[in-house]
Amino acid sequence: MRHFIFKSLVLATWGSLAFAGQIYAADLYPADLANQEPQAANAFAGLTKALVSKHAWVKNYGVTIPVEDTTLGSESYWRLSGCKPHDCPSEKYVVLISKKNNHAVGAFLTNQLAATGNVSDSTIQWLGQPTDEQVAELATALFPAPDN
Repeated sequence: MRHFIFKSLVLATWGSLAFAGQIYAADLYPADLANQEPQAANAFAGLTKALVSKHAWVKNYGVTIPVEDTTLGSESYWRLSGCKPHDCPSEKYVVLISKKNNHAVGAFLTNQLAATGNVSDSTIQWLGQPTDEQVAELATALFPAPDN
C-alpha cells in the first residue's frame, strides 16, 4: 500500500510540474523570446537602436506583456509590447518580428499628459517602414478598443 501511495504522489507531482511547464510556456515575455531566439533579439535591437539614446528603457524591453502570435496575410509574427517603467501612459511600443525572416517593424508612442492625467497630445514614430497592413495591426495594439 505504501508503495502505491508513493508512486501516486510521484506521478501527481510530475503531472503538476508538466502542467506548470505548459503554463509557463504560454507566458513568453520579450526578454524570454530574446534568450530563445537571438535573431529576433537582434531584429528588435536594430529596429529600436535610434530610440535607445533618448529612451534607454527600451533596450531592456520595459514593462511588458507576454509575446503574442499574430498572422498578417500568410506571414506569422511575434508581437512584442512594452511601456516605460513607472510611467506606462507616457511611452510605449509595439513591434512585429517576422518568424520567417526576423524582419522587424514597429511603432513608438509618446503621450503628453495634461495636469489632469489625461492625454493632451500623442506622437507615433513608425519604425522600419511598416506596410499599411502592419500599420493597422500596430495601431490596433497601441490603441485597443475600450471594453464595454
